[in-house]
Amino acid sequence: MLVRNGEAALPGASAPLRVDIRVREGRVSEIAERLEPEAGEETVEAAGLLVLPGAIDSHVHFDTPGFTERESFLRGSAEALRGGVTTIVDMPCTSLPPVVSAAALRNKLAAVAPEALCDYAFYGGIRGAGPDGPATTERDLEELAAAGVAGFKAYLVSGMDTFPAVDHEHLSRMIAKAAELGLPVLVHAEDPAYVLPAAVRIKAARGAAAPTWDDYVDSRPEAAELVACASLMALARGREGTMHVVHVGTAAAAEHVSRAGGSCETCAHYLAFSREDFAAKGASLKTAPPVKSAEERERLWELLASGAVSFVTSDHAPARPEEKRGRDAWTAYGGIPGVGTTLPFLLSEGWLKGKLGLPRLLEATGGAQAARFGLSARKGAIALGKDADLVLFDPKGRTTIRAERLYSKGRDTPFEGLALEGSIRSVYLRGRLAYDAARDGERPGALPREGSISDAAPGVALEPGFGRFLSRGCP
Repeated sequence: MLVRNGEAALPGASAPLRVDIRVREGRVSEIAERLEPEAGEETVEAAGLLVLPGAIDSHVHFDTPGFTERESFLRGSAEALRGGVTTIVDMPCTSLPPVVSAAALRNKLAAVAPEALCDYAFYGGIRGAGPDGPATTERDLEELAAAGVAGFKAYLVSGMDTFPAVDHEHLSRMIAKAAELGLPVLVHAEDPAYVLPAAVRIKAARGAAAPTWDDYVDSRPEAAELVACASLMALARGREGTMHVVHVGTAAAAEHVSRAGGSCETCAHYLAFSREDFAAKGASLKTAPPVKSAEERERLWELLASGAVSFVTSDHAPARPEEKRGRDAWTAYGGIPGVGTTLPFLLSEGWLKGKLGLPRLLEATGGAQAARFGLSARKGAIALGKDADLVLFDPKGRTTIRAERLYSKGRDTPFEGLALEGSIRSVYLRGRLAYDAARDGERPGALPREGSISDAAPGVALEPGFGRFLSRGCP
């Protein structure tokens, strides 16, 4: 395949460069100002389009196996491709059984392999002891590392019976072992000694009155994130580079982690919304941690531009409509579908509006994830020898996010109705057409929650099972 006349976003370049890109056997084989088509070679005309590397979303919950009433790997990976994401890393907690052993990882691989449309990696889990199983041990981490996981995930405060939170002593031992194995530890960092008592106090004070969204945000404030991050860096002392804090919504917490030598991510919803938006968005905006003030939102943009926040993920975690709608601030499901909206949002509100230069955009949407989680041998940039994961983006187009157009099973999105600059025209995975917006545009309207992939995701051009498992190091 030959992609001609595109404006390519190449590593290190401060602006797109007009080049041709040749693909052989699924990988980039040549990049030059002008390449002539070879006999029988497919040619893709990209004049006027930005050619980007496929994005990496290193924080998704595709819920297979076990919670597929909310999402499936089939529908989640279809939504990923629609949004220009060609590689995801799936979390260990929203599976049954959770991925806390090599046997559980094999079980998940067997369930996912026939469904996956994009490429994927997995994290192993670090959980505390609970009714559904014992606490994770050093031996568990060794076996998961040998099976190729990209890192290990833990919670300081958890709402899942199947994946209990860890205490500080346990986590400190797991950090030491992960550092020995050369793998990062990812942590949901909200301090339980703040969050849990605060919720009890606020509920009691409210009494029989209906809770407000301020109640929920006030139970998980900036201090809960900052205290948790300070604790993590203290527990990891001497091994700070092992630590990665997920979905940071508080600027001071991100700054502390970065200064201490760890890494962190934020999500598009923390860059798009503030607590005042709950009045209009309601449960569609509920996540943990919740979005904070408008000042926090703007400061997170600055930290992302500087690199103190390493990259952006979606924390894609959709729910059934009945788990979101008609519920109050405490009982509504916390999670949103975001894997298909993150890259279009960052291109529009970050790059095209001048908040992110091109090099930071590329790092924030794939390059930094690939480096952090051992995927850079194949992913994260348009470069010779890497997989030909390409996104053709029209900067003069327009995109309006509509819930009914999402491929995800869950469509309660706070981004509903948001008008963005630019539009994704097509997506290629390992040199194969993966998503075509022209096909997507042929559908008449709202899609069924179930059904064949051609019905549920008409823009997808790949067959289920095309997605490939990526063990750390990507051999």
